[in-house]
Amino acid sequence: MKKKYYLALGLLATLASCSQDEVMEVNRSGDEITFDVVANKATRAADVFCNQNMPESFTVSAISGNQSYIKGDVIKYENDSWVNQNGTRYWPEAKVDFYAHVNGGTAYKWDCTGGTASAKFVDFSPATALASQVDLLYAVKTEQSKTQTPVTLNFRHALSQIVFQARNDSKNLYVEISGVSVNNAESKGTFTFPSVSTDENVEDHTGTTTDYPETAKGWGTWQLASGNPASYEAAFTAVAVKGDKQVYPLTTKSTTETPDNFTDNTMLLLPQSTTAWNNKTDALDDTKGSYLMVNCLIYNVEDGSGVKGEDDVLLWGEQGEDGTCTPKPLAIPADFAWEQGKKYIYTIVFGNGNGGYDPEDPDPNPDPVLVPISFEVEVDDFLQQPSQEIESGIEDPGDGGN
Repeated sequence: MKKKYYLALGLLATLASCSQDEVMEVNRSGDEITFDVVANKATRAADVFCNQNMPESFTVSAISGNQSYIKGDVIKYENDSWVNQNGTRYWPEAKVDFYAHVNGGTAYKWDCTGGTASAKFVDFSPATALASQVDLLYAVKTEQSKTQTPVTLNFRHALSQIVFQARNDSKNLYVEISGVSVNNAESKGTFTFPSVSTDENVEDHTGTTTDYPETAKGWGTWQLASGNPASYEAAFTAVAVKGDKQVYPLTTKSTTETPDNFTDNTMLLLPQSTTAWNNKTDALDDTKGSYLMVNCLIYNVEDGSGVKGEDDVLLWGEQGEDGTCTPKPLAIPADFAWEQGKKYIYTIVFGNGNGGYDPEDPDPNPDPVLVPISFEVEVDDFLQQPSQEIESGIEDPGDGGN
């Protein structure tokens, strides 16, 4: 099902998938509560976890008999086994409800006032430096006892994942991109754990599943604190996007979405819905409307090869007296609709639509930059969604010289 809008850029949103729920098991040996998790080792500071890449540690709290029984024990993978860093825990006679998380840090709050468990991430904010962002996971398993072997903790992603690619559909253009940013996204929120088990594991690396299973229960909820807009920038070595209709990765290692192709430019942001910046009525600032910023150079290709020639004219960017070209940003109005446990792959498509807006243009109702750009958005490894299109209207520059 497609939904069309008319904005500054054509944005085709196709949502794909990968596993968004991760499995960990809690085994017992006699009356001792032990842990058994199959986990791959971490490869980067801001890991994105899935069934093929487990975290190295997690934190568990528990309630039993209307009282706090475990309060934030750290379970770490050591010498091929999971070891409770707080010492051995034993099964009580009463049933136990487990609440676990990965990367909650100081935002994680545990309380059993009145005999009811409360687990939350309070005022959690994704780091603005992308390499420092973390994949925030949560899991709940209720009504457990020593007669149940094993106790399974199924972890879910609390955040949304955002990555970027690019494609150039015009043989008359050559593009170089050196940065993409998401602007005016809410940056602070409180997450409340569900009160029921997060049992259903969804694993789909093929991109064929479009919805969470109807049986999947136990989703946590976000309450965002409004008025805390932030910008999240991915800056990277300039990527040449030739006019060959091929997809070029910007913030992933490849265009094939696998658990190990993420980079430090993968964005892990709060699930939210936003309203796009209205360039017709509002000046571009950090308080009104969401938008993307693409830092790029764009050339007209005289011979129609899609590859920049020595004498081809710069259409977007700044050219110095010595001929050196410096990228300029394009501001692109965009509304976001992100859900927890889903990954959104934005493919910036040149040559099929129109361009964004010059963020330095003082005109309150600026004309769009005359560059054909559109977007494709996919969601992957967090679960494929129906596509959306956002379009507006400048055409391919066509054949022609400088």
